[in-house]
Amino acid sequence: MKRRRPVRIADVAREAGVGTATVDRVLNDRDGVSEAMERRVRHAMEIVMARKPGRTRDRRRPAQHHFEILLPKDNEAGTSFFARSSQALGQANRVGVNCSFVEKMNPSALANQLDRIRARGASGIAFIALDHPAVSDAVARVFDEGIPVVCISSGFDGSLNVPVVGMDNRAAGRAAGFLMGQLIRRPGRVAVLWGGQLYRSHELREIGFRSILRAEFPDLEVLDLVSGGDDSDGNYRQVDQMLKEYSDIVGIYSVGAGNHGVVEAIKEHGQTQDIILFGHNLTATTRRYLMEGSMKAVIHQDLKRTAQLTIQTLLAQHDGEPFRESRVPVELIMKENTQGHELS
Repeated sequence: MKRRRPVRIADVAREAGVGTATVDRVLNDRDGVSEAMERRVRHAMEIVMARKPGRTRDRRRPAQHHFEILLPKDNEAGTSFFARSSQALGQANRVGVNCSFVEKMNPSALANQLDRIRARGASGIAFIALDHPAVSDAVARVFDEGIPVVCISSGFDGSLNVPVVGMDNRAAGRAAGFLMGQLIRRPGRVAVLWGGQLYRSHELREIGFRSILRAEFPDLEVLDLVSGGDDSDGNYRQVDQMLKEYSDIVGIYSVGAGNHGVVEAIKEHGQTQDIILFGHNLTATTRRYLMEGSMKAVIHQDLKRTAQLTIQTLLAQHDGEPFRESRVPVELIMKENTQGHELS
C-alpha cells in the first residue's frame, strides 16, 4: 500500500494563510477553531499532500494571504498615508491588504470590529490598540484562532504579548522634552495634550517628556495632563481654556493628533511667538506650521517604514519566526531640515 507522505505544519499554514498554532489545533482535534477555519485548514492540507515530493509553493507568499489593517476613523493625513503605504507594500509582497476604519477612542467599536474580522478568517490583523479590557478580550479571541496580530505604534501592557511596530515612544517624549527645554529661555509653565489613557503611546511620550524636564530643566513646571480627545476641536477648547487661566505658559507638547486646534487657539490669543509648540508627524499641514513658525518642531515617525515592518512582522508570524523587535527611528524635524523627508 502506498503511504501518504507526511506534511509539515508550516507548509499547511502557509497554504491556508493562517498561523501554525491553528493548524496544530485542527490536526490534534483541539477546541478553539471555528468550523469555517477547520475546513480551510483541511483543504490546505489536501493541497499540500497532493503536491509532488520536493515541490514547495513559491516562497514569495501565496496570493490568498489576506491581512486586515484597522485604523482610527479621523481626518489626519498620516492615517490615510499609512493605509495607502500598507496596501502598496502588501501588493509588492503578494499579500492582500484591506484597510478599514473604526470610530476613534471607542473600545467597544474596536473590539466589535476585531471580532468581525476574526470571524471572516483573516490571515493576520494589525491595528492601533486601545488599552481597554474589551479590546484585550477581543485580541485573546483572535489569538485562540491562531491569527497573527501586530499593534501599530501603540500596544497593551505586559499582560498581552503582542508585537508593537513603531518608534520608542518614551524616547520620543524625552527627545521632545530635551529640545523644548533648550529652546525655552525663561521660567514658566509647560502643558501636555494627549488623547487619553487609552493610548499607551501617549502615556509613554508624556512620561518621557516629563522625566527629562524634571531632571534637566527644573525651572519649567509641567501642568497636569489635558485631554482633547485626540481631536482638533477638543484640543482647541482645552488650549483656549489653559491660555485664559495661565498667563505664563511657555511651551505646549501635543503628543497625538489634532494639531490644527492647538495652533488656532494659540494664534487667537496672539501668542504664536511666545509659546514653543511641538507636535507629532510631518504632514503637509505640520510642515506649513513649521515654516510659518507657529510650530517649532515635529517628532516624526516614518510611516512608510512602519507599514513595511507591520507587513514583515505579520508574515514572519506565519512562518513561525520569533518576533525581533525593530524600532522606527525617532526623528526631530524643524523648518531647517524638512527637505528630504517624505510627508505623511
